[in-house]
Amino acid sequence: MVKKSMAITYSGNLINQQDPERFLLSVLMPAQYHQALWALFAFNYEVSKTRDVVTETTIGLIRLQWWREAIGEIYDGKPVREHQVLTDLANAIKQYELPRELFETLIYTYEFDLEGVAPANENGLDLYLDGTEATLSQLAIAIVGGQNNDTLVHAVSRDYGRVRIARTLPNMLSSGHVMISSDVLEAHNLNSKKICDFNCKEQLTDVLKQFLSGVHFKNKPKNKYLKALSIISKIHHKRIVANSHNVFKSEFGRPPRFFALRVWLGSL
Repeated sequence: MVKKSMAITYSGNLINQQDPERFLLSVLMPAQYHQALWALFAFNYEVSKTRDVVTETTIGLIRLQWWREAIGEIYDGKPVREHQVLTDLANAIKQYELPRELFETLIYTYEFDLEGVAPANENGLDLYLDGTEATLSQLAIAIVGGQNNDTLVHAVSRDYGRVRIARTLPNMLSSGHVMISSDVLEAHNLNSKKICDFNCKEQLTDVLKQFLSGVHFKNKPKNKYLKALSIISKIHHKRIVANSHNVFKSEFGRPPRFFALRVWLGSL
C-alpha cells in the first residue's frame, strides 16, 4: 500500500512492528500524510506503553514528564531532544501546526494507567477514551484534514476504544491491567483482581456482551480517517459477536480474514 517513493521513517517502522493496525490506518490516507501520522502514532505508542515498561508509579510519572517536557521544548523552539520519534514528530508539529494542548491531554490521560485501576463506571471510561482515542483522532484529523466534528470524533473514537479493549482483554488480564469499568464487572459479581486469574472466562463473555452494548455505530462519518477507524471497529466487533464474545479463542491471536482488504474497501 505504501508507494515506493515514500520512505518509511523510524516511526513508520516502529508502528508497523508495534501497532500494525494504526500503520494500516495511516497508509489508507494519502501518501503525503504518512510520515506525519507515523510520527504521531509512534509518540502515542511511546507514552501509552509507560505502564508496561516501568515497575513503579513514580518512575512512570517521571517518564511521562520527560515526554511532556520534550514536547513543550518543540513548541518553545528549543533544540529537539535526541530521540528519533521526537525528530519525526517535530517535523509534523511544525508542518501541520498541531495543537499543543492535545499532546498534553494525551500524556495527562495516560497517567491514569499508572494507578493500575479500572475506570469506576461508564462515564469514567468515556473520559479515558476521550483523552486517549478521541484526542489521537483529533490530532490525526489535524494532519489529514476533512470534517472535524467533535461530537462525531468522540463517538467514533469511543466505539473504537471499547472494541479495542474487548478484543485485547486476554493481554490485559496477563498484564493485570483491566480497562472494563468496575460497575460492569460488579454487575456480574466480578472485579479486576478476580478476573486476572483467568478462572472466569465463561462469565467474561457475558461481561463483554454488556460492555460492548455501549458500542453503537450510529454515525456514518464522511471524514476519511474516521470512516476507516469506524470500519476497523465494525470488523472486529462483528468477529467478537460471531464468536459469542469469547475473545479467548485462538483465532483472536491473528487479524480477521482479509482484514486490510476489507478495511480498504469499506473506507472507499
